[in-house]
Amino acid sequence: MIVGNIYVIASVTVVGGSLFGLDISSLSAQLSEITYNCYFNQGPESPPFNNSPNCSGPRPLAQGGITAAMAAGSWLGALISGILSDRIGRKWAIIVGCWIWLVGSTLCCAAQGIPMLVISRIINGLAVGIESAQVPVYISELSPPSKRGRFVGVRQWAIT
Repeated sequence: MIVGNIYVIASVTVVGGSLFGLDISSLSAQLSEITYNCYFNQGPESPPFNNSPNCSGPRPLAQGGITAAMAAGSWLGALISGILSDRIGRKWAIIVGCWIWLVGSTLCCAAQGIPMLVISRIINGLAVGIESAQVPVYISELSPPSKRGRFVGVRQWAIT
């Protein structure tokens, strides 16, 4: 079977590993933003969109739910990834994970409230779970034994 240039394939599939790191870092950057705190404001100062430094943002329980939603979706994605790859193959499971990520990210950007943000992060987590389980196996199956560790290691590096 002709695989193609393994460096190109590994570079493209490693993007799946970076989804997790991207999601974690993008949320942590938003937590201190005034616009985020006012848009999802649950504190005493209302209404939203007032861009006041007094906006407290989501309550701690809601913020914990927003943060944990991605991990919950990842857990579910990891559970179904084996069944998915058995049915459609690893390559197509990775492609499906990318499409799920696209839907989740679009919904995240369009979130009109905390429930929509939580649901969109669960969807993103589903994609992260699928990608986290499929990408290293796919890369190791395509890589020659002499380069296998290097390619799988690069995927792990992409997470951080």
